[in-house]
Amino acid sequence: MKKEPHEKYMSLAISLARKGEGMTSPNPLVGAVLVKSGKIIGKGYHRKAGLPHAEIEAFIDAGRNGRDVGGGTLYVSLEPCCHREKKTPPCTDALIEKGVREVIVGALDPNPRVSGKGVKTLRDAGIRVTTGVLEEKARELNEAFNKYITTGTPFVTLKLAATLDGKIATHTGDSKWIGSERQRKMGHRLRNLADAVMVGTGTILKDDPRLNVRLYKKAGNERQPVPVVLDRTLKTPVKSKIFSAHDSVIIVTGRAHDTAKRKKLEGAGARIIEVGLGRDGHLGLRELARKLGKNEITSLLIEGGSATAALALKSGIVDKIVFFYAPKVIGAEGLSMVGKLGVSRIKDSLGIERVKIRKLGDEFMVEGCVAKPNRQKK
Repeated sequence: MKKEPHEKYMSLAISLARKGEGMTSPNPLVGAVLVKSGKIIGKGYHRKAGLPHAEIEAFIDAGRNGRDVGGGTLYVSLEPCCHREKKTPPCTDALIEKGVREVIVGALDPNPRVSGKGVKTLRDAGIRVTTGVLEEKARELNEAFNKYITTGTPFVTLKLAATLDGKIATHTGDSKWIGSERQRKMGHRLRNLADAVMVGTGTILKDDPRLNVRLYKKAGNERQPVPVVLDRTLKTPVKSKIFSAHDSVIIVTGRAHDTAKRKKLEGAGARIIEVGLGRDGHLGLRELARKLGKNEITSLLIEGGSATAALALKSGIVDKIVFFYAPKVIGAEGLSMVGKLGVSRIKDSLGIERVKIRKLGDEFMVEGCVAKPNRQKK
C-alpha cells in the first residue's frame, strides 16, 4: 500500500488554521483535512471562538460535497479535544461516530485536560493515530495558546521600530515616521493577532494613540485589541483617543492613587487594575501578567517607548521580540530603542533565539524568542 504524503496534507491543515488568526482566542488555531482514497474530501478550520472546531468544519465540508467520511484519514494540526468541560461535545466523539479510520496529528494539545488523552481515546476506539507530523510548525502556530494554557499568563511580544543604529526618536522626541507605511501595516497586523496592546503613560501623553487596528483588514474580523496603559500615578487624560476608539480600556496603576482621578477615568470607560510596585518603584509586570491572564488575555503586544521596553525585558515577561529597522541613521543623541537594563557584562545580556529576518522593501523585520535565563548561562 502506498504511503500517504503526510507532510503535504499536514502543511495544508496548518495553512488552513492560519485563516483563523486573530479570531479564535482564547481557543487555539486548528486546521483539518479529510482524505479518502488519496483524495481530499473535506477541509476546515476553527473560524472563531464559539464556532465549530476544525474537525467538525471538515466533516461539514465533506457532507456539503456529498462525501462519506467513513474509512477516511483526518489530518489535524492539533490533537482533537476529548474533555467535556465546554459547551461543544468532544471532537473525539465525532471522529469515532463518523467512522474515521486514521488520524494524523501535528502537535499534542498542551492543555492538561487533553494532552495525550485525545490520542488515547481514539486509539482505544480502534482508530490508528500518528503524532508529530510537522510538529514544530504546528506548535509554533499556537505559541500564545501554548503558554497561556500551561501558565495562565499571556504570551508577550515586544514590538519596536527603529533606525539602523537603534534609535526610536531624535533628541527632540520626533519619531514620525521612522518606518514606512508598509512597516506600519505589519505593526497593525501584530495588533490584530493580539488580545491586548500595552504602552506606558509617556506614549499616551506624547502621541495620544488610538491603539486600534486600522491599517490591516481581514474579512470577518472586526475584533480590536484591548488597550493596556501602565500609569502608576494616573496621568492618563480622560479625553485620550483610546477611550473613543475602544469599548474597553485597562489602566494599570499602583495601590496608592488619586481616588478622584480614578473615578474620572472609570467614568470615561477605564477598568483599573492595581498591582504592587517593585523595589525600583516601577509597576510589577509579573503580577500584571497573572491578572491579565485571569481576564482571558492570552497574548499581549507591547508597543511602548524605551522605558516600557526596558521594564518589560527586565521583568522577564517578554517571550518574543519583533524589531523593525528603517534605513536611517540618527546618531548618539537620538533616543535608544531600549532603556537601561543594567547590563555590565556581555554574558549577562539578553539572548535572542530562533531568529528570523524578513526584508520589507528597504526595511528589515527581526523576530526572535527571548532566551530563558537558565539557558543563557550555558
